[in-house]
Amino acid sequence: MKNLNLDKLRQWLNIITAPLMWILSSIPQISSYGRSAKEFSEANDSLLVPYGFAFSIWLPIFIGCIGYAILQSFKVNRKRKIFRKIGWLTGFGFLGICLWSILSSWGTPNISLWGTGLVFIPIVYCLTTAMIILSTNSSALDKSENLWVFLPISLIAGWTSLAIFLNWSPIASVIFNTSQYDIPTNIFILSLALILATKIINKSKGNLAFSFSILWGLSWLVVELTKSNDLNTSLGYTAIFGIILLTCITYLSRKSTKIYEAKKIENYRINFSTTPR
Repeated sequence: MKNLNLDKLRQWLNIITAPLMWILSSIPQISSYGRSAKEFSEANDSLLVPYGFAFSIWLPIFIGCIGYAILQSFKVNRKRKIFRKIGWLTGFGFLGICLWSILSSWGTPNISLWGTGLVFIPIVYCLTTAMIILSTNSSALDKSENLWVFLPISLIAGWTSLAIFLNWSPIASVIFNTSQYDIPTNIFILSLALILATKIINKSKGNLAFSFSILWGLSWLVVELTKSNDLNTSLGYTAIFGIILLTCITYLSRKSTKIYEAKKIENYRINFSTTPR
């Protein structure tokens, strides 16, 4: 009975927080009450804020996460192992994004800056962990679930894994007592983002949707740097290097995974064929 109640709570957590993420982020845009995500980024401006169109990725993410939450809420998925494994992680990740929206839209400048930076840490942990579980258990999902579970969770995990560093860039400027436009500070933060992305891509076996979200953000960062005539700085070269690096890491990780799985199948066939009957 206790497990059943926890399963229901897990389902309700996702079905409430998934649409709430969209609602809270939309209030400033619809009512002009509060700061939108784009306005928040501009208010805490740094050289790592990508061109505004980059934030449009939230639309398919929001739609996909609501679809995922609906699937999570189905009775047939209440006790299903894969949904149990990721359900609490996604629910708390979505809840963290709701809190992020509140802090970024209506918090005072200081609370908004530090609060959003701190809340991003558990958000990224929860969502990337859920994404890695899905990546290593992809056979547990059918085709429709790949679209409505694997894809949105991978996209939101990738985007937040990059966004956390955009959020921490102005905080790093405060900590290091430098300007938000200080090139070495921004390169340091971007390098940390690339290191984390590389590790997670390897753990996720080269998850394409996860990589796409990060490459999307980096590409629009390059557009912004081009627009502001900063592309030829060392930061611009670092961003371009990051795109090339993560593309190669994703390809190599997927290739090595395919080779490993092919060897497992071949070893299984050999062992099966040599087993006495």
